[in-house]
Amino acid sequence: MLQESVYAKLVLNSTAAQTVAANVRRNSPPSGLVQLLYVTEKQFASMEFICGTMQTEYVLSSDRLVVL
Repeated sequence: MLQESVYAKLVLNSTAAQTVAANVRRNSPPSGLVQLLYVTEKQFASMEFICGTMQTEYVLSSDRLVVL
């Protein structure tokens, strides 16, 4: 297992992503590990699910952060 919790943040461009990363660095805990992974929308859309059953539920929301 690589992680216990995963959080996603949708940003409009790389400049906004760098701003979010700076905020995460500034507010990171003194101990522990925080990792950032930059993924384009196209890469995220091509994600393949290998285990479990596929769900067809869609989240219809205008929120910028969606917790699944």
